[in-house]
Amino acid sequence: MANLQPRRASLETRPEFLRNAVGLQYKTGNVVLDVSKLTPGTPVYGGTAVHYNETSQMYEPVVAETPATMVGAVLTRDHTQVIAGQNPMVGALTACNAIEDRCTGVTANFKDAVKGRIVFDV
Repeated sequence: MANLQPRRASLETRPEFLRNAVGLQYKTGNVVLDVSKLTPGTPVYGGTAVHYNETSQMYEPVVAETPATMVGAVLTRDHTQVIAGQNPMVGALTACNAIEDRCTGVTANFKDAVKGRIVFDV
């Protein structure tokens, strides 16, 4: 069930992680992040690498051990604040031109999983 508890959050701004707007493709219906895989009280910034967990049916951050065969690898588009007990819904990009240094959680396996969709070089 979706999180239907609206809230306002004030987050520090970060530099834009997108190189340009060419070829942007958004995931239809956004993604729901699994709060049990995140630290409450911390922000999740746009440009965070996440993937779909078929067991929990939610998205979770990519970590070093996440295999290249991960399902539904995307970059979050929006910033959100992690609140205990609430699984936030955020926009996500399935294709874009991103600046790797401004993204979070991008690993070699993530790059393999999104090859041809999310471009990190010029």
